[in-house]
Amino acid sequence: MPSRQKAKGNNFERSIAKHLSSVFDCNFERVPTSGAMTGGMNAWVLDRLSDSQKLLLEGDLIPPDEMYNLKIECKSLKKISFSSFLTQNKTLDDWIEQARSNTKLWFLIFKINNRGTFVLTHEFYAKKFDIQTNYLYYNKCYMFPLTDFFEANKHLILKFAK
Repeated sequence: MPSRQKAKGNNFERSIAKHLSSVFDCNFERVPTSGAMTGGMNAWVLDRLSDSQKLLLEGDLIPPDEMYNLKIECKSLKKISFSSFLTQNKTLDDWIEQARSNTKLWFLIFKINNRGTFVLTHEFYAKKFDIQTNYLYYNKCYMFPLTDFFEANKHLILKFAK
């Protein structure tokens, strides 16, 4: 029986997979054992995996074949200090490091209870997106509300993720 926090994270990953599947009209799935095999104290396991094994375990969601160069990390947290985004937020820094990819378009999607759900990506890609809302710039990344982000940028994401 998973802990309450793990169950909450699993449910969030499932809801994001369902949302992205709907937006892109193709199947996104949770990574089996998401985070358990290579996350946290098991990060050393990545060193001994082949490239194809790493692909299956990279991120929290498995993108469809049409979006091979896409990495999605999902996080759900009870609370976070948004004022620390003006200086430094260790939690967010750790999440960004986990999501970051040098070879793929990557997104960190996170939910903060009673605050909303947000999408964060590197400035290189973010500057290319159609942004119709407020955003926050943090640590060479742009953060947007999840609402309509993927819908508004579907064509560009498909282009970058091929």
